[in-house]
Formats: sequence, structure tokens, C-alpha cells
Amino acid sequence: MKLDLLKKLIKEAVSEAVREELAKILSEDVKPISSAPVVQQITKYAEHRPVVARPAPTGNPIMDLMNETKHSMTQGEYQNLVSATSDMVSAQGLGMNPIENFRQGPEPGLDITQFDFMMRAGDVYKASVQKDKEKFGA
Repeated sequence: MKLDLLKKLIKEAVSEAVREELAKILSEDVKPISSAPVVQQITKYAEHRPVVARPAPTGNPIMDLMNETKHSMTQGEYQNLVSATSDMVSAQGLGMNPIENFRQGPEPGLDITQFDFMMRAGDVYKASVQKDKEKFGA
């Protein structure tokens, strides 16, 4: 009976606390919700362009103009202006030569097909395939 009495006391205490809190909530002032939509102001900024230091004059007016353009141009402006692809590049110092400059014919060095063990390479491969079939049953 003590357990039933404890349950009853807990229920009464909880229901009393809930009634008190509901009374407080219902007595509070409620702010009316306006029907007008909220308009947010969005500020659009111009594209950020970092401050560019002018290059040192070279004395050559054409080079000075080229240097000024180079230092003030953004990557997007460059991509709009230049439509270059990698096949337009010829960098002989990096081993990138145009195809017509490649040497025709055999390269210097050893021709391994002339060695006698290369003549038996096919037989060795066939024997390894046969052994795999025997071992794994494939």
C-alpha cells in the first residue's frame, strides 16, 4: 500500500505543478503577429579588387602598359580574354616538343627481343597458366 500512496502523491504534485505553470503561461501577454511580410535589405557590393601597386616604369611605354595590365587583371578577366589550350604550349626545356620534332626510328639502347630468354617468354607464360589451372581448377 505504501507504493500506491507514493504514486498518488507524485501524481497530485505533478498535476498541481502543471496547473500552476499553465496558469502563468495563459496569463502572459501575447504579442500579435503582424501580417505584413518582413523585408530584408540586401546590400550588393561591387566585386572586390585588391589595391594593386603600380609596377616600376621601364622607360619603354609599351612594356609599361603591358606591366600595368598584367598587375591589374583578375583571373576571370584573363580567362575571358585568353582562350589558350595546352596543345598550344611548346616547352622544349621540359621535354615537351612538338610531334614533328620527334625522332623517327629505333631509339638508342638494347633491343631485349634479341635475347634468347625472350624467345621462351611465351612458353613460360603458357606453362604458368597451365599450372594455375591445375592448382585452382579453373
